[in-house]
Amino acid sequence: MSRKSVVWALAAVAVAGVLVLVGRLERRHHANVQNARIAKVMASVGSLTSPTLDAYRMRAEFDCLIYKRGANPYALELCVDGRGRVLEAIDRRHGEPWIGSVREERSLASNTVSRQTVDRLLKKMHAQPVGVAPWQY
Repeated sequence: MSRKSVVWALAAVAVAGVLVLVGRLERRHHANVQNARIAKVMASVGSLTSPTLDAYRMRAEFDCLIYKRGANPYALELCVDGRGRVLEAIDRRHGEPWIGSVREERSLASNTVSRQTVDRLLKKMHAQPVGVAPWQY
């Protein structure tokens, strides 16, 4: 192998390393922004057991609790996986929905709630909580 080939190979490895580092930093930044949005919606909801809990939505991978505000029955929504991680939160109070979501990479979720409380609330509304298979975590 020529010296020139070795230099090019080392340069390619260095560029690949930089790209991996930039990708990881961008991933972490995205997760931080989305988790901050989720936290803001959670703060707007307050207690999960709030009397404004009005509805639910169920998907295969998570359950959502929906809270009314004023005349808007779908104002705030928190979506929780089987481990209690809040994967998505939606604020529909002001025109376009404002969404925070880490659905694409659950392991980056930093906001959690009691999954037992979510299950109890869903059952109280006559819903069957979604059972999440272990491989979906």
